[in-house]
Amino acid sequence: MGAMRLCFLLFCLFLATVSSVRKLNNTDELKNIKYANSAPRHGLQLLFWFAQKVLNVDKNNVLILDSNFDPHRGDFGFHRYLNKEGILPSLSFLQSYYSVGNLKSPGAKALPAYVQRYYRNTNVPQRNMDRLIVSMEQNKPKRILRVFITSHNLHKNDFNPSDTYEIDPALILQIGNPYNCTLDQNNNYGTIYTMTRNTQDTEYDRCRQFLTKTGYSSTDCTHSHFSRKKRSPYLQCNTYEGIKLELKATTEGHAKLVWEIPAEIMDNSKYVHTEICQNTYSSDTNEVYTEVRKQLNIYESSGALDTSFSLKAGLQPRLRLYSSLFDFQFTNPYIWYGPEFDGANGLIPTRIKGFDASLQLYAEDGKACARLYIKKTFSNWKDVFDKSWVGFYTSSQDKNDGYSTYQYADKFAKTENHFTHNYDVYQYDSSLAMAPGVQIRFLLDKQYNNVLAQTTPWEGIEVVTVLPSDCGTPNPSLQPELNGPEFFYGPELDDAGLQLFTEDGKASAQLYIKKTFTDWKDTFSYSWVGFYTSSQNKNDEYYTYSYAVKFEKMADDNENYYIYQYKSNLDIAPGVQIRFMIDKSYDKASVQTEPWKSSE
Repeated sequence: MGAMRLCFLLFCLFLATVSSVRKLNNTDELKNIKYANSAPRHGLQLLFWFAQKVLNVDKNNVLILDSNFDPHRGDFGFHRYLNKEGILPSLSFLQSYYSVGNLKSPGAKALPAYVQRYYRNTNVPQRNMDRLIVSMEQNKPKRILRVFITSHNLHKNDFNPSDTYEIDPALILQIGNPYNCTLDQNNNYGTIYTMTRNTQDTEYDRCRQFLTKTGYSSTDCTHSHFSRKKRSPYLQCNTYEGIKLELKATTEGHAKLVWEIPAEIMDNSKYVHTEICQNTYSSDTNEVYTEVRKQLNIYESSGALDTSFSLKAGLQPRLRLYSSLFDFQFTNPYIWYGPEFDGANGLIPTRIKGFDASLQLYAEDGKACARLYIKKTFSNWKDVFDKSWVGFYTSSQDKNDGYSTYQYADKFAKTENHFTHNYDVYQYDSSLAMAPGVQIRFLLDKQYNNVLAQTTPWEGIEVVTVLPSDCGTPNPSLQPELNGPEFFYGPELDDAGLQLFTEDGKASAQLYIKKTFTDWKDTFSYSWVGFYTSSQNKNDEYYTYSYAVKFEKMADDNENYYIYQYKSNLDIAPGVQIRFMIDKSYDKASVQTEPWKSSE
């Protein structure tokens, strides 16, 4: 009996250990744990990058991603994590963990160069140890419940519990650069906001500042190319700072080589060569699956050079440095690997509004091409999109009818090269040369005014899409005096929204109906909005109500939503709440607003 009790206690202790993860609340705590704080580890760079993708945190402490970002789709190499080691807390039935940071995965090539830097230029095991893991609900792909950082045990395929931490949402916002939506003079949340992100160079500089603040050191990963102890193109740790080597597009769809090399490196190198390579398998620091397409001599510390090679995934620039004529003739050079071109220029697909589908622009053999990501549950997409088409444009300034070429959506060819568990992928290769400014758009029908998606212009500035419900203040403890509408119903829960407001001292309600939700009156034929004096009231204890189809349509001043309004006879007061009931029963509340708060 005593042995059984001891085993039971040990089992309970084990459960407590695997489910208890320390939470980090600020950058000082992050610095003190010394997690991944020296090269070639990439965990802090991964955390910084993810923080740039977070727009805000809602009233429930849930992180809100850019609405185009979907970990379920495999963006940036995200994939399902089953938590077999039990290092993270157990999840409910409809929740899942997703992991990112395995730099061997094809999707990881879309990660910024500052995340992949040491992976490309080292061959030590620590270069790919770190991961970022998020928990999320299956039907809410842009809402992140919790964030964890962890790392593999060296030379093993499991994670280290002692190197696993939860990141508080406040710390995510502190690391990143949150976007705060401000109310207009009428406190109208009925706008769809778009905001530009920082440029890659600015983001890289901010990442370096973050690494410095958290005590990250690259000196542990320094190797001098003047050392006579090692003669190999695959140096153990290759970390030149300040080198920029990347590929852009020419106006003819060819690769343009752009470089910046610090003057000190140029002065200490007798010969400086660059190569443009075509990786056919992997961008690891080996050349087994690489074809050298072009060798160029570099005489200036910075410049740009057009090449004759068609832009396509797998192209990679490499820098070869020789410190002497002897090195050039008899030994292997010191190699620095630039980022491998991922085909889509590092941009994820753009969501097709109102549907479980996305659109992506990419380059193949120098031509502008398009991908459609169709969620597997969207089984009748060809019927829905039977008149839909994708237009290819030389500029974002072109009118919708000014396309260079087009293709109907149902004519796209299915591909197995971009496998995801939740999506089928379809592709079309156009005849338009890829060039700066090229854009593709998804139009729902043969008309020219119903654009449901348009990509970021090639090599343009990335735009963040923010729904009204995502707007707020960067401080999670603060709430706006007037909450934005609570969105619900549609594929990503934003085809309809409910908002509580006051007019003439009375509790009033607004319904936001997405313009693509054309049959909403049929869907909501028995739906009603109840007005409650307290959030503690049961659903059948409403003060008054109105059927949704009886709401009055307001002036059409919103590009994406129709707005309907109803003014009740209930005096507005702290605690007042409204709820949207899907039918005449009392047990199907689709959404309920936050209780009204005093403005004092």
